[in-house]
Amino acid sequence: IMQRMQAKEKYCRIYSLLYCTVFLKTNCMHSCLDPVLEAQREGLKVGDTSYATLCAVIYCNIAFRCKKKLSLVKKISIYLKKEAKVYKQESVWNLALPLEQAILNLMGYAEKPSLLDGDSIPRESIDVWMATAERVKADRLLCALYYWQMLVAYMFDDIELAIKMVEKYLDLKNPFEGLVVGSEVIFLYG
Repeated sequence: IMQRMQAKEKYCRIYSLLYCTVFLKTNCMHSCLDPVLEAQREGLKVGDTSYATLCAVIYCNIAFRCKKKLSLVKKISIYLKKEAKVYKQESVWNLALPLEQAILNLMGYAEKPSLLDGDSIPRESIDVWMATAERVKADRLLCALYYWQMLVAYMFDDIELAIKMVEKYLDLKNPFEGLVVGSEVIFLYG
């Protein structure tokens, strides 16, 4: 419908929802990458920078899950982060920072690889950032923080920390229950 009506100004708003929730359940993840990136580009063209940045965050998350090389996802992430900064969308890009740190941890750039602490975390530590997000009730950011901390802890065999993050995630009033996140939380916690 959008293509027939040439409603490109709505791409980034509609695609961010469709490709983050619906199509990840029905399509191959790889098939979601190009449309989300196209929606991000169209969003920038029409001036919808918030949703364009959200599409960039979604793109990086899907690229990571599609088993793209970590160095490539990191490179793309750095470029899209610079774009977000140019358009003053750092607050939206914060949703991608836990993924950025997870990539750094997996590439061996962290002292304690099971902790989501390091160069991409904008506070003194992940604990301080989580406490700040909890205090201001930034649920979307908390979902990302808990999820990526859970994943990194699990990958580096810190099961206790991973379960603690899942419990915090499940305690949120409105956790983001995408297919991938939901299935990974269920896998770990039961």
